[in-house]
Amino acid sequence: MGWRLSRYLISRVLVGIGLVSLLLVGLYTLVELLREARSLAGDYQGLQMVAYLVETLPRRLYDVFPFAALIGVMVGLGGLASGNELVAMRASGFDRQRIIQRVLLAVILCLLLLAAMAEWLIPDLESKARAEREQARSGQIQHGRQGALWLRDRDHMIRVGLSLWVDEQALVFGEIQIYRIDEASRPSRIYWAERGHHDGSAWQLEAVHRLQPDRNGPSDVLDRLEIESDLRPELFAATVSRPRLLSLGDLVRMGRLLERNGLDAGRYREAFWERLYFPLNVLAMVLIGLPFVFAGMRQRNPGFNLFIGVAVGLLFFVLTRLAQGMSGIVPLPLWLTLLMPPLSIAGLAVLLLRRR
Repeated sequence: MGWRLSRYLISRVLVGIGLVSLLLVGLYTLVELLREARSLAGDYQGLQMVAYLVETLPRRLYDVFPFAALIGVMVGLGGLASGNELVAMRASGFDRQRIIQRVLLAVILCLLLLAAMAEWLIPDLESKARAEREQARSGQIQHGRQGALWLRDRDHMIRVGLSLWVDEQALVFGEIQIYRIDEASRPSRIYWAERGHHDGSAWQLEAVHRLQPDRNGPSDVLDRLEIESDLRPELFAATVSRPRLLSLGDLVRMGRLLERNGLDAGRYREAFWERLYFPLNVLAMVLIGLPFVFAGMRQRNPGFNLFIGVAVGLLFFVLTRLAQGMSGIVPLPLWLTLLMPPLSIAGLAVLLLRRR
């Protein structure tokens, strides 16, 4: 009997989360569709736009999941409460603690799937979709293996192995290979740079090795090199994924690379801890909504309690964003600053559940 009730409860919660996820992802996709429709250019037309929207669906699911989990759990349990099924469960010996455990188990199952997507699926799909979109628009960029970008710039073919955001507007690049192509479409000169950036009119490269394929001997080593460019800076901003969309391994690797070069790695450290605490944030949002579901079992207007629970969850989201914004101001380690909101909300949820 207990196993059947557990399966039934978990399935109702999963259905609620799934339906709300479909609704929120659908609305999010509609907004992006309208935005992309305003930027059709070159070969980037209807079919290419649809392909881009499909490839970026997993990222939108990841973005909306905290709200989908909160609202889905409350809708699923609210439906059981309105039909007095939760009361019947508790009367049969299925107490509130066991109900909460099954709800959290359902959410954790979703989080495991989402974590796998965020680590192995979303980063590659996102960078591929962005590169293909810009390739269709301008014909100057292609997506290569291991997240590398290939660019055509005047008489140069450029491979960028790493693309790093220093702040919202500034990008630096690592593992840069530049091939100067002659009239016979063969490389006449090859450059390899450890790092560099694009200033809007030229590539500014550092720690450069220069090699001429038609000559034997060691390569030249240059501290700095400038190569004129026709590329627009907007091309990079539209193509390179933001830190929050990278895998944990890439966040660590790129953060260390920035630190080794004396650059600010704050965006990557923050994105790392955000990703690590993502499950805690989701579970805390779900927990803070549960007291209002159980309150709806005894009151005539459970819909009002659902509304209050969702409002509290949204407030938690705002508090989390506020903590992220204050991470560079308060005299606390970043990991602790970002950990405080989910722990505080989870603690408040436990107190409310005990009182009810």
